[in-house]
Amino acid sequence: MHLLEKINHYISRWFNGIALAALSAMLFLVAVDVIGAKVLSLPVSGAMDLTSLLGLLIIGFSMTQTYMKGRHITVDFLIIRASQRLQNVLRCLNAVLCMIFFLFVVWRLFLYAHDLQMYGEKSLTVKIPLFPFAYALGVAFVPMLLAVPIQLYRKWKGSRE
Repeated sequence: MHLLEKINHYISRWFNGIALAALSAMLFLVAVDVIGAKVLSLPVSGAMDLTSLLGLLIIGFSMTQTYMKGRHITVDFLIIRASQRLQNVLRCLNAVLCMIFFLFVVWRLFLYAHDLQMYGEKSLTVKIPLFPFAYALGVAFVPMLLAVPIQLYRKWKGSRE
């Protein structure tokens, strides 16, 4: 499990760097668009398209790191009152359901990206092809398939000590 943790940590850090680059690009784009529109009366064409596509990259590529560091939202007010054994069972069930969900999402994203590519779907304003973003999001979700069992193992191991 230690090797899987190291691999997933490396991948999630690298993906988080992609998300940070997309966030920086979004910040720059919005600043240029606002200054251009308000000061020079010259807004950036397709700024909304680019901003939404960059937002997609930010969310997708930062997800694994966020999950691994425990910075996601959890609602466990019912679970904390249960016995330790029931908590472990519910965690296992949750992990299995999450892995099935992310496996389904990755599979459907790749199918969707293929369809976008085949039909030549593009953004409305600046005609950016959408399929690379769908493929990127599919790739970004793959480490979650590894992160969920790793977190389950950590919690299970921690509850036994």
